[in-house]
Amino acid sequence: MNSIMQQLVNQKVNSLTAAELMQLSSQYQIPLNQKQAEGVIDVLREEHIDVGNQAQINRILQRLQTDVDPHVSTIVSQLLQQFGHFLS
Repeated sequence: MNSIMQQLVNQKVNSLTAAELMQLSSQYQIPLNQKQAEGVIDVLREEHIDVGNQAQINRILQRLQTDVDPHVSTIVSQLLQQFGHFLS
């Protein structure tokens, strides 16, 4: 993975707001409501995210599935897939 690109993505993920997440979900036509977006941000804020750490990403997706909503975990996974080509 390009380390500069990974740093940029990490910075964006770690500073993401619920409003920005809503905008991304709308841009990629992935349904997400405000409460769900806030739940995602709450989970993301609990630790510094490293998108290169697949174990951490899997753990976060699992937490989203149990703590927020199984559908939300799928949505976040879909959003991550949209940017996967930058992370490979």
